[in-house]
Amino acid sequence: MSQAERPPHAVLLRAPDKFSAPAVAAALARRAKAPALDFMVAARRNWGVVAEALPAVDAEKMAAELTAEGLDSVAVPQSLLETPEEPALLGKAELTGDGFDVVSGPAHLAPERLNWTRLAVIAAAALATSERKTVTEGADLGAKAVRLGLTLATGIPLPMGGGEKKRVIESHDRLLLVDLLFVEPARVLRVEAARFDYALLGDKMLHGAEVNFSLLLAELSARAPRALRGRGTRALLARRPSSEYLYESIADLRREERWLLTLAALGAAR
Repeated sequence: MSQAERPPHAVLLRAPDKFSAPAVAAALARRAKAPALDFMVAARRNWGVVAEALPAVDAEKMAAELTAEGLDSVAVPQSLLETPEEPALLGKAELTGDGFDVVSGPAHLAPERLNWTRLAVIAAAALATSERKTVTEGADLGAKAVRLGLTLATGIPLPMGGGEKKRVIESHDRLLLVDLLFVEPARVLRVEAARFDYALLGDKMLHGAEVNFSLLLAELSARAPRALRGRGTRALLARRPSSEYLYESIADLRREERWLLTLAALGAAR
């Protein structure tokens, strides 16, 4: 195949546990002879998919230059980039010696056994959530009674004051979840910390969804040691500050999963 016939290529970083957006931005800036700040947003947004749809020769040159700078990279045909399945929310499961047994989910998830060797990526994350509610508050009856008494005593009519009032209350919380990405067959199962039955932990189960979520994450990682771990998974397992496993959005998490799943499918991670 001639160079002109070769398909477009992408450039992937190969070491998820060493990913650093500032380091990627700095390397791209040196190549372009431009300020690193110009590349920071793209480097953070794209995770380890450094470039896409490049001519094959250009992609291979970029991968070689990044590798020489300490950012181990590989150029692959664009068509090999994976697109993770849509996640199915899991409500109950069981852990067995052979695999992960799906029991049920809120959307009538069918029972299924998925072998541990097929668990390719464990991607945990915390997402900041907020909720705004409008509440209606009644009038202050005590104040109305006082004004009514003064009116009767003095004969001077006083305004009775406002009636119902509406007020907006905003609450803040976080959603803790993990996506389990399986291959052959392709499945993405999602566990939300507050909506999962932790009975599968047996005697290890404690009180509180978040502590049980961390125990589950450790159990999954131990049973599938070859599965790639996302940034959030590594941070939670190492009990690092919550800022290290906080993601901007579900879309942000899915972009990391795309990168990790592609590395797993190609056997290209280091």
